[in-house]
Amino acid sequence: MARKPVGRLNQIAYMVPDLDAAIDWWTQVMGVGPFFVFPGFDMVRSDYRGTDQKVEFGAAVSFSGDLMVELIEPRGPSIFQEFLDAGRLGVHHLCAFADDMAATQAWVESVGGKRLQGAAFGDGSQIAYFAMTEDETIILEVGVLQPEVIGLFDAIRAAAVNWDGESRLFDPTAT
Repeated sequence: MARKPVGRLNQIAYMVPDLDAAIDWWTQVMGVGPFFVFPGFDMVRSDYRGTDQKVEFGAAVSFSGDLMVELIEPRGPSIFQEFLDAGRLGVHHLCAFADDMAATQAWVESVGGKRLQGAAFGDGSQIAYFAMTEDETIILEVGVLQPEVIGLFDAIRAAAVNWDGESRLFDPTAT
């Protein structure tokens, strides 16, 4: 078996029907915050179950220690929407970062996994979601990220460490 080309798991992602309500719950009940809400995504290409297709969703992230908590609200056909349509809520996937998407996909296929969905962004970053089990109950997101994205995540992590417990949202331009 090929060596696993991804780093440690660093994120847990939850599917939610209402991003704003989910942010309220996570900040008020779980004490996780503040959340950065992505204003949109500059996708230059996306695919869903082997077909080129625009994948739309809203997302927000924060940290609990070193663990990134991602909240995703589906907004069209995607593996995210499938999850909610099946009557499920909650944990959808785990994420790890990698340096090479092609090597990662080769490794996934070598261990019996398959690509479900992915996207490439204008800054050169890429993400892909892989079913690691035949029944698709374990999904691994892999991110090949540019330094600017990693810098944004570092700023969000620092905001979470210093969080006052009051503000729901994080604006990196205000720091």
